Amino acid sequence: MMVSKTARFLLLLLGMLALQNVYAQQAEERAPEPTAPELKSLQNNWWSYFTGPREEVAARAERFVERLALQVADLEPRNQPAALAALDAIRDNFGAYLALLDEDEVELIELPSPALSYSIDDLLNLAARARLARAEAAAEQLEVEREQRILDGATRRRDLSFKDYVDAPPGDARILTALRLIQTRSAQAIAARRLSLLQQRYERSAAHAEAMALRVELASTLLAESDGDADLERLAEAEAAAEEAVTEAQGRLRDAELAAIGLDLDTPQGRSQARLQQQKRLEAEVQLALAQVTRANWQARRWWTETQRDAVPDMGELQNDALAWEELTRTINGRITEWKRIAEDELLTVQTVSRDGLSRESRRLLDQRLGLAQGTLNEIAELQAAVADLTLLGNAVDNAIAQYSGAFRSWLTAASRQVKTFYLRLVGLSDATLFSVGETPVTGGDILRVLIIFAVAFVLSRGIRHAIRRFSTSESSGTQASLYTVGRLTHYTIIIIASFIALSSIGLDFSNLALVAGALSVGIGFGLQSIVSNFVSGLIILFEHTLRVGDYIELDTGLTGT
Repeated sequence: MMVSKTARFLLLLLGMLALQNVYAQQAEERAPEPTAPELKSLQNNWWSYFTGPREEVAARAERFVERLALQVADLEPRNQPAALAALDAIRDNFGAYLALLDEDEVELIELPSPALSYSIDDLLNLAARARLARAEAAAEQLEVEREQRILDGATRRRDLSFKDYVDAPPGDARILTALRLIQTRSAQAIAARRLSLLQQRYERSAAHAEAMALRVELASTLLAESDGDADLERLAEAEAAAEEAVTEAQGRLRDAELAAIGLDLDTPQGRSQARLQQQKRLEAEVQLALAQVTRANWQARRWWTETQRDAVPDMGELQNDALAWEELTRTINGRITEWKRIAEDELLTVQTVSRDGLSRESRRLLDQRLGLAQGTLNEIAELQAAVADLTLLGNAVDNAIAQYSGAFRSWLTAASRQVKTFYLRLVGLSDATLFSVGETPVTGGDILRVLIIFAVAFVLSRGIRHAIRRFSTSESSGTQASLYTVGRLTHYTIIIIASFIALSSIGLDFSNLALVAGALSVGIGFGLQSIVSNFVSGLIILFEHTLRVGDYIELDTGLTGT
């Protein structure tokens, strides 16, 4: 069979294209090595010479540093010390950069497959690991932020070095600025590589922390049933021990409060001793809170075990305990920040105190304060973990109640708890100091008491005036005017008496009433003059009866009326 000329031409063209592709691949494989940067003419992309596989970068860096050493040797003797110092820095930077290139990429942490069921201990262990993972992720994030600031500073120094290099005249000055530019650019590359590795580690830690949090949520829904009476007996013993620990912690707090009273504050050593006693009181407060949370944790575990038995638990007592756990968690979370701030301030204060010239006793007090502040911070971290465990156990108990009681009854129980929580918080707000008047603290309950007294006064005044008006309708016009005056005066008298009673009820002292009246007179003279003038004029009209209720009057503006 004869092959046409067109077919032969196409086959020849395809063969040429294939050969061209092979030659291109071979040429690419034999691509020449990039040209090393010259100190006298560094281009914008000169650092690309040091990018690529680690082995190639190491060889290029070694040859480049050797060439730099030869060029430094050709400089004038007076310029060589600065050039040699820059060369040593460049050599160290390349070593650090290559060491960072040796580090492998960070791999993700894989969790084992979830179990079919989890015990309460397994759940708490998972929660502790999840908290540790979150802490590691937070620490990695801080490292990333710190390294980002370092990279920003290195970039600014590189930019300044590049401007100096561009403006430098030819000769030794250009070589010196080129060396500084290479030094700052290699430092920037080190910071960029380290930042990349830290970002990978942070992403791995954040992903691991998120996976651990999801595993805790899964474990809380797959809790296994307890062993029954054996577990209840063990939990009851642990709860009793926790109750004793709370009592002991309360005693230590009382002792610490008593020890902080009556210390000598006139000498530096006395003031240091006072700060030590204050730290002991703070530590006692944290220990008491930790004991209370630990007791609540054992209570929650006991109640969860109760819900797994066939016997019906005391739902009323259970709800009261659950409400107490919520209030305890809210109260401690509100105070942890303050406790931590005080301990950190004390730690910083002690660390910045100069020990030169101090006596042995003063140095011993500083050491005690330092150790106590560090120990308090560790106990605060332990307290935060215990509070997190209590929240987790409380949710497990709520889920068990929902399964035990049914959806509707569980909803009613949750609503009742919310109402009780709101009431307790309202009561707590009534005892909280909102502001102070001199030495008198004013709480939310004081404000409510004042409002109630004024409300009762206005209701009483309104009732009396209404009775006077009904009585005056059958009297003469003169008697009506007199009764109207009596009603107004009664109103003002009741309001004034109510004001004194309300302000006295919150503990305000009226012994300095003359001073208050003087201040009011100044305010009246400047801003309330017209109001007071009208008020006094009205009182004069009421007493003189120049105008009476029922009179027909006509004003200068032409307005008339009764």
